[in-house]
Amino acid sequence: MGVMLAPHLVEPVTAGLLGAISVDDGPTGEQLAVLQAIVTHLWQRPDIEVGIVTPVGPDVLAANAEDPRVRRLLAGLLMTLELCRHPETESQVARVEEYAAAMAIGGEPLEVIRTWTREGAEQANADLQRFRDEKSPEEDEPTIKERTRGADRLDPELAERIMKLGHLPKGTLGEVCFRYYAKFDLDIPGTILSPTFHNAMFVAHDLNHAISGYAPTGEGEIALGAMEFAMNESEGTWSRFLSSLAIHEAGMSRLADFQPKESTMSRPGAADLVGEAFERGNLCTSDFSRIDHLSMVEWPIEEVRAHFGVVPLAGPDWTLED
Repeated sequence: MGVMLAPHLVEPVTAGLLGAISVDDGPTGEQLAVLQAIVTHLWQRPDIEVGIVTPVGPDVLAANAEDPRVRRLLAGLLMTLELCRHPETESQVARVEEYAAAMAIGGEPLEVIRTWTREGAEQANADLQRFRDEKSPEEDEPTIKERTRGADRLDPELAERIMKLGHLPKGTLGEVCFRYYAKFDLDIPGTILSPTFHNAMFVAHDLNHAISGYAPTGEGEIALGAMEFAMNESEGTWSRFLSSLAIHEAGMSRLADFQPKESTMSRPGAADLVGEAFERGNLCTSDFSRIDHLSMVEWPIEEVRAHFGVVPLAGPDWTLED
């Protein structure tokens, strides 16, 4: 369902992405590791050593990426690479803007990043939250979104429904989701008041963790966002991916119930995990992130994954652990 490059475009596009991070003293080690993971996993070219590629400018990248869907994907990759530079610099901002302008890429996600670098995290967080609110219907669990829209009230009926998932046969989507709450010591949706997110979003997000196999770690959250973006490069998935990067990579978010982190992608294995996530999302036959998950809770999770074309993780999958 996602976007793959024609084989002859991989090298020039890689050179363009490298050009977008070749500022100041050159790309950081973290940026190079992430770009290498993208090239290796998403485009299946482990033979390309990104550190010795000759960078090219924005006009060359634009000429090799004429397809609007490819440009949309590259916007997400440019954003990822930019946010992996610590600290962020004005020269990095200006360089990515040159590449975005050459490909006629704009929109609110990029503006949120610009606000962060120029006006600070507090204003950027306000813009990010507004953008998320506008796109949140795209990520809500559809059958419960109207009755659980508010983040300021409990929902004991929903909590009871989620608790019953624990009685389903082992290995079903519902049982795996219930095990997710216990394994990672997370609150059941409907039992807490969240100042940021509401129950319909929590349920869908948690079931996406079950289907994807990603743990709710910093790198797991970024990987899930990358996979969702690659499955369906919409404004909604873009906002979710941006939120994951903001919270877990850039240290930008100041959400009341989340502690932001920096440099998650520098952790051992994190870059490859996210690179693989782009590949897994690209290989999916349809988008599992915006469905009626609760109608599928009795399905064996392997059938759910087969239905959407979800390929196995190369590394540990928490759903397979006892």
